[in-house]
Amino acid sequence: MIVKKYEYHQLTSTLTYEIDEEDIIEEFGSIETFQNECYEESDKFWEFVCDYDYDREDDLWTDRKGGYDVEWEIESEEEDVFETCSNPFR
Repeated sequence: MIVKKYEYHQLTSTLTYEIDEEDIIEEFGSIETFQNECYEESDKFWEFVCDYDYDREDDLWTDRKGGYDVEWEIESEEEDVFETCSNPFR
């Protein structure tokens, strides 16, 4: 018999970009204009930022704090039958 557990989590990813202010001013004219473009999530902002590398940090916070959905599937090898049950151990 095969038993599978499916966990449905939520993930928060933080992407940190380090961009020289000189590059920002050269492209946008000022830091204030850059900030406005950022708040509006303009195409110009996205195209500019996408040219830079970033550090990524993922936080699978539902794994740490609980609160995620669980589903179990039991597969009978002989009959090739699947049975799904949600949270049977809660």
